[in-house]
This record gives sequence, structure tokens and C-alpha cells, in this order.
Amino acid sequence: MKMNLANVKIPRVKIPVKVSRFLGMTKLKVQKHSPEILLVSGLGGFVGTVILACKATTKLPGVVASHEDMMDDIHEMEDQYAISVIESEEGDDTPVYITKDIQKAKVKAYVTIAKDYICLYGPSVSLGLASGACFIGSYGIEKKRYTGALAAYNGAMTAFEVYRQRVCEELGDEADQRFRYGWKKEKLEGEVVDEKGKKKKTKEDILTLDAGEPSQYARVFEHYIRDGIPNPNWYDDPYFNMQFLKCQENYFNMLLNTRGYVYLNEVYDHLGFPLTSEGQLVGWMKRGADEPTNYISFGLYDITNPQTRRFINQQENAILLDFNVDGVIIDLV
Repeated sequence: MKMNLANVKIPRVKIPVKVSRFLGMTKLKVQKHSPEILLVSGLGGFVGTVILACKATTKLPGVVASHEDMMDDIHEMEDQYAISVIESEEGDDTPVYITKDIQKAKVKAYVTIAKDYICLYGPSVSLGLASGACFIGSYGIEKKRYTGALAAYNGAMTAFEVYRQRVCEELGDEADQRFRYGWKKEKLEGEVVDEKGKKKKTKEDILTLDAGEPSQYARVFEHYIRDGIPNPNWYDDPYFNMQFLKCQENYFNMLLNTRGYVYLNEVYDHLGFPLTSEGQLVGWMKRGADEPTNYISFGLYDITNPQTRRFINQQENAILLDFNVDGVIIDLV
């Protein structure tokens, strides 16, 4: 009797939503931490490889002694064969060992020796190869993620530059600076004395900086770094501060010309700013002489910045430093 499988209904197992979601999130977490898991597995496998190899080495003398006994028996057979050949030439009827039998014994002995060594060190070698595969897999995942993050960063930077260009074309460079660094207009009231000696009240529109960091890489050079921590490179004299910043800018431009690259964290370190994870990737790369940004600038000569003008004129105790980094310099090599 034949069964029609087309009419057979296979019951469907319904998985609860909570269980399905838990399995999905667990899979996602494993994928997220897969480089760390592979790295730890590789390290554990490497330790296990060393342990297994040490244990196998302790058994090695017995295996070597067994192999030596096998080879000694074969050598004894060869000696007896040689003696038999000599006696047969003298007319003696002593049995002669066949050369093929000796060769078969040698092949069997070599196969046994190879098998014993594979059984002895095979587990440690296999575990070592698996550990190496874990290391390579961890590196491959991290490299793919780094490449993806780098592509996303470059795409965001390109879109941001296009946005700034449109702002400059539509509203002007001053609006671009105001939007980028968070400047806001405020009314400054004051008094002036005219030629007749009379006091008059005046109102002037000035640009002030919002609280917080104005951009991703820009920093404010002032007496304190953050949270009341003083900057060791700060002087009470604005003239000395300006000269210090100019000297640092000239130094890093010379370093860029001689070494070929400068990381942003190196500049941060010399100016007393805390190091950042982004500063270890972005910086400046010396390329062709025709490159428009083939130099390092702290923004000290940005005359469109009112705070910079006041700092140069010794009327301001802080200055906003904006660094014209080339981007992730590893990508520019």
C-alpha cells in the first residue's frame, strides 16, 4: 500500500514570541562579541596546546624506546641476511632472508612510528591549529568592522563638507562659523564719552560661545582643562599664551614635513588637552605640494572668529583652537 505524502499534514511547532525574541537577541549578542569570544577561545586553546604537548612529551621516551627496538630487529635481520649471503657463496645451505621481506618490515615500522607520533602529538597540533583559526577569525571580523566604520566616517565627513559648502554659498562664511562652533549673538551694553564730555550708552552685537565643546576636534585653550584641572601650559600673560601656541603650531608643521604624518593626540598632548580615541586615528598626512590642506593650522589666524581677534589683542583669556585635520590618516596611506 502506497502512502500519498502530498496529503500528509506536518504539524507546525509554534515558538513563543518571548522565546524567539530571546534567541534572536542572544544570537545578536554573540555576533557583537564574536571577536572577543574568538580571541579568548584562541588564548585558551593556546594554553591547552602547551599543556597537551607537555603531557605528550612525558610519554615520548617510551615511544622512542619501542621504535628503537623495532629498528634493532630490522637491523638484526639485515645482518643475518648479509651473513647468509656470504655463507651461501661458500656452499652452505643456510636459509637466505629475502630482501623484499626486509623492505616490507621497514615500511611497516615507519608507518607504525608515524602513527604513534600522530597519536602522541595529534591532539596538541589540532588544538594549536584551531587556536590559530580563532585568532585569524577574530582579526578578520575586527578588520571588516573597522573598514565599515571607516567608510561610514568618510561618508559622514563628505556629507558634512557638502553641507558646509551649501551654507557658505547661501548664507556666507560668518554663518557657517556661527553654526559650526555654536556662536550666538548677544547685546553688549556700554558707555562712551563724546567730544563734549557727555556719556552715551551704546549697544553692540557680539558673538559668544555656547557652553560645551563647539565641534568634535576643536578645544578651548584656557586656564583650566576641565573640572578645575589647571592646564600646565597656560600663562597669565595672553602674549605668552599666543607665542606658545604659535611655537607649537610651527613645531608640528616641521614634524609633518620631516616625518610625514602627525596624529591629533600628539597635538593634544603638547597643548595639555586629554587624549581621545578619535585623536589616535585622525591627524595630518604629508602628501603632494599642491594639496590645499597640506599644513597644520590651529585656527590662530582666523580673523572671522571674534574671540580670536580679542585674544590676539589681549582682551580675551581663552581662545578656540580648531584643528584642520585631514581625517583618518591610516586611510590616506
